[in-house]
Amino acid sequence: MMQLTNPIWLWGLLGLAVPLAIHLLSRKEGKVIKVGSIRHLTDSTTRQFKSVKLNELLLLALRSLLLLTVVALLAGLLLQSSASLPKWVVVDRGAEQHSEISRIIDSLTSSDYELRYLEQGFPLPKDTMSEKQTLSHWFLAEQLGEANISEAVVFTKAYMSGFRGKRPPKPEHIAWFDIPVGLEKLPAITIIESDTVWEVSEQTDDKFTKFTSIKAAVKSAVSTEVQAKKVAIVSDEAHAYDAKVLETALMVLNELPGFRIDIQSASATSFRADEEAVVFWLASIPVPNLDNELIFLEETTSDDLLVQLSPMQWQITRRLNKNVVLENQLIIELSKFFDADLPAMAESDHRTMPEDWRWSKVVPEEVDVDSNTANYADINQWLVALLVLTLVIERLVAWRRGQ
Repeated sequence: MMQLTNPIWLWGLLGLAVPLAIHLLSRKEGKVIKVGSIRHLTDSTTRQFKSVKLNELLLLALRSLLLLTVVALLAGLLLQSSASLPKWVVVDRGAEQHSEISRIIDSLTSSDYELRYLEQGFPLPKDTMSEKQTLSHWFLAEQLGEANISEAVVFTKAYMSGFRGKRPPKPEHIAWFDIPVGLEKLPAITIIESDTVWEVSEQTDDKFTKFTSIKAAVKSAVSTEVQAKKVAIVSDEAHAYDAKVLETALMVLNELPGFRIDIQSASATSFRADEEAVVFWLASIPVPNLDNELIFLEETTSDDLLVQLSPMQWQITRRLNKNVVLENQLIIELSKFFDADLPAMAESDHRTMPEDWRWSKVVPEEVDVDSNTANYADINQWLVALLVLTLVIERLVAWRRGQ
């Protein structure tokens, strides 16, 4: 069975009339016979053509085959593959422990779906467990879209921390379902600030992460002395909005127990560094030589918002705006940089990415092969080989016959 991805190119079959017309109207040259005299030759009244006949049938067939091959290439000819492509059910590790999800997985695997884990390379359950990874769900979705499968069903806890990088369109042959996320309470952490002891606890679910702070001490908790950090936000006029977004994010961190940041703003043209300050450089002016911890803004294609270049230098990889705060989790990335007293709580944020934010609404320019064409094999390489071979044979035959 055949299928075409661009059937509009079938109009090219009308070109078959060209070699047919040429062979119908052409006349084969007669054989030359040398004679000594034309004295005894008389005029003949025989008609030049008794009927229109095809000649050089081999050349006609070769030239028609050339046109057919070109049209097949342009129309995107696909042939049904004898071997069906596999189907996957892809889950987070531990999803089998959820009773409802476990029943669905068992039902799908009994229907010839292959169980895989939502990790780099999509390992099988029998494979050795890889080290803990922080890959983006968007990256994994693109990898699934490129995998040689007919369809996939994905079950995952769609934590916001798992969506990083560029937001892609949703692959049409992949169905995504969220594993329910329940309320979880984390162990309290004790923070010592001056002569005050704070007990900070966290509750998190799919919609909210809430911190509760009370003046109390918990013997089993780990105590940490809070130390204030000085921060200098250096910007120019072109990056004023970036600086405002960064300052707002730092002020949000300053409201959490365990964060004490002294924020100062400065112009890039008149900035003088304090030796103790962490410098955020948001300006087009080249960064001066500084001995401080430096975080500078320079746009690049990295999936990570904050990239460490050396022990003292970090790079912000995109301009700061509302989308970066929401999608790239600017506040959590900053809390990691400052090595806050609540890193475990930041990592345990169980808020999920809403469905409306999860996928790009832009239709890709490329023509994607959907699940209906997934079992068809691309034969372009064979068509190209046939085209070259036919062209060579046609030229040889035409040369031998003087056509």
